[in-house]
Amino acid sequence: MKYYLLLLLLIFSSVGAFAQDAWKDVYKESAWKQRDTWQRADEIIKKLGVGIGSKVADVGCHEGYFTIKLSTVVGDEGRVYAVDVSRDKTEKLKKHLEERKINNVNVILGAENNPRLPTLALDAVLIVDTYHEMDAHQEILQAIKATLKTKGKLVLCEPIAEERRKFSREDQERKHELGIDYAIEDLKKAGFKILLKDESFVDRLKEKGDTMWLIVCEKSN
Repeated sequence: MKYYLLLLLLIFSSVGAFAQDAWKDVYKESAWKQRDTWQRADEIIKKLGVGIGSKVADVGCHEGYFTIKLSTVVGDEGRVYAVDVSRDKTEKLKKHLEERKINNVNVILGAENNPRLPTLALDAVLIVDTYHEMDAHQEILQAIKATLKTKGKLVLCEPIAEERRKFSREDQERKHELGIDYAIEDLKKAGFKILLKDESFVDRLKEKGDTMWLIVCEKSN
C-alpha cells in the first residue's frame, strides 16, 4: 500500500512539474496560451503602428509567438520577417507556420551581429526579451536602422527584476535581463528618437519574478 501511494505521489509530482515548466518556458508553443494572460501582446503590437499591408520584423522570434500574431495583423498583403540566431528555433517556427498554413512570413537565420533584413524595406521592428542577449548592440541597431523606412519604428520590451535595476549591465545580462537606461543609451547613440518609454509595461512577477519595460523609438536619420 505504501509503495502504491508513493508511486501516485511521484506521478502527480511529475505532472505538476511538467505543467509548471510549460508556462515557465514562455517561448515554447505549449506556453503561448498562458503567455496571452500577461504579455499584453496586442498592446505591444499596436505600438508598432502596423496594419494590413505592412512589413515588419520580429527579431528574436523564438518559436513564433509574436510572429504568428503579426502575420494576422499585416494580412496577405503584408510581410513578417522572423529572425532568430538559433536554427532549432527557426525550424520549429517553420513547422508552426506549416501547420497553420501561414504564407506571409519569411523565416531568417540571423547572425550574432546582423539580422539579415532587407534594406529600407520595413515599417517596424519588434524585439521582445532578446536585446539583452545581444553583444553587438550598435551593429544590430545600425542594421535595424538600415532596414527601416523613414519614420519606421523600433519597439523594445525587456525584463528586469526590481532588485537588479541598479546592477551593472554585465550582472543584469548574466541574469538574462536589462535595465531600461542601458537600452536608452544604446538607442540614442545609434541615432534613434525615443517616442515613449514605460518602465513597468508588463507585470510578470508571478511568472518570472520581474517586470518588462517597453520603449518605442523612431528612425530619425
